[in-house]
Amino acid sequence: MKSTTGRSNFDRFSIITSLVIVSIISIFFLTNPDKAIKIAGDIFTLIAYNFGTPILWYAFGLVILAAFFVFSKYGHIRMGNEKPEFSTFSYIAMMALAGVGSGTVYWAFLEWSYYIKTPPFAIEAGSVTAAEWAVTYSLHHWGIIAWAIYAITAIPVMYSFYIRKNRSLKISDVVMSMIKNKATAKIVGRVIDVMYPIALIFGLIIVLSLGVPIISAAVSLLLGVEDSLVLKLSMLIIVAALLIASSFFGIEKGMQKISNNGTYFVVALALYILIFGPTQFILENTSSSIAIWAQNFIKMSLYTDAINQAKFPQSWTAYFWAYWMIFIPLMCVFVTKVSKGRTIREVVVCMIGGGTAGIAALFSIVGSFMMKTQLDGKVEISKMVSDGQASEAIVKALDTLPLSSVILVVFIISTFLLLVTTLDGSVFTVACNTQKKLDEKNNPSTYLKIFWCLIIIALPTIFITVNAPVQSMQSAILIFALPILLLTSYMLYKTVGYMRADYSHLNVMEIQAMHKLEQSVENERQEVEAEEVTLMESHQQG
Repeated sequence: MKSTTGRSNFDRFSIITSLVIVSIISIFFLTNPDKAIKIAGDIFTLIAYNFGTPILWYAFGLVILAAFFVFSKYGHIRMGNEKPEFSTFSYIAMMALAGVGSGTVYWAFLEWSYYIKTPPFAIEAGSVTAAEWAVTYSLHHWGIIAWAIYAITAIPVMYSFYIRKNRSLKISDVVMSMIKNKATAKIVGRVIDVMYPIALIFGLIIVLSLGVPIISAAVSLLLGVEDSLVLKLSMLIIVAALLIASSFFGIEKGMQKISNNGTYFVVALALYILIFGPTQFILENTSSSIAIWAQNFIKMSLYTDAINQAKFPQSWTAYFWAYWMIFIPLMCVFVTKVSKGRTIREVVVCMIGGGTAGIAALFSIVGSFMMKTQLDGKVEISKMVSDGQASEAIVKALDTLPLSSVILVVFIISTFLLLVTTLDGSVFTVACNTQKKLDEKNNPSTYLKIFWCLIIIALPTIFITVNAPVQSMQSAILIFALPILLLTSYMLYKTVGYMRADYSHLNVMEIQAMHKLEQSVENERQEVEAEEVTLMESHQQG
């Protein structure tokens, strides 16, 4: 038997093919930026404008499926009848930070500014009404539906791995097991193996290209040095060192600690802004935004602007859903790995409930703070964003707070940890999908993880160095959204069929008994034995 960590176990075809394709596309973006921008715009128009409505319905349908799994008997199906590996706090923290990462920092601080300038529902730009909807829409784009996209699409992989005992964390193996025609299954599997690393690498180029300039801008202000290319590359080196260290120690010892600490620092950042910032405005605007969101959730989810044709839902809502969908393969594998011992209901509630609550608190606090900073005339945030100074706008706004150097340190550490957590989860999943057989603990080779660490860091380094059009690539990678939509729809259809075949004849109590934790069963056995011993002693005394 071949070693599960040796080079012979690596899927060299997928690795080499995907890297060749990534290199060709990267060279094109680097050498032909004008043409790349045009092609990216065409892809954005094709996906967001022409397929915006199906994307909106797909995302809303996942929320309906989430309700089905929470309230039906199938929600009691447990992913492995043993105690969960991670505490609920660590579990939610790892999934939340892996799913949103440093992109959260950029959009939490700045997303509202886009909606004031280009509001929905034919609202006048820059008006009071536009401002009232601004933070509301950022909550919507990072809230319930966003987390449903990850939680529900992870169920087919979890069910395959834990219930149907398909002991593979490769998306291609899961899909191939669902296709009866072996020839078709093999072709589909190979396509997935090659395309998965490509989509993920380009997605991470964007994540790093958004996160690193924010960190370097904060460090520049804190230390009083120039925000130069050397500083940005230094920040990348630190990210690379943390990422390699975390990958070396694994999810249990590396990523869990980083994500926990990242959560603490993000909470500290939000609380500091809430306490020392415009507290009353933050609370009032948060209350108003949540009220508007709750009252208009279905409207915001399915609104297409068919009459006015200003394309707000296509440009923003459908775009965000499509962008979240790019990372579905990553989250499917990662959620499966960390969800051992949890029921489907627990997974859905923790991801959608915990993720939405945390993100809503963060976005409403920092978004309201940034809006008030602009309204008070302290920083012209919208203008700076339009002028390409988004990172500087965040840092200048934070500099208006008391003890700004302290909050800048917390901000820098938070962004570092968010970034590393996202990258660590990505490295784990792409390594799983490019290794033929995992080890006995279902982990990929450490050498393969470090290899992907270097690749994932190297490409963004090149793009940042030459100031390539990364935002255009952000539009271009939406081309992966439609195949992922179709693939996950098929996987969910097949998985619900498997559940019905496996559990439709059982009631809730029978399913709960079937999936009772081994520890609970062992405790019951010990209690029965203790009762028997007590009865025997009583009998002997009698």
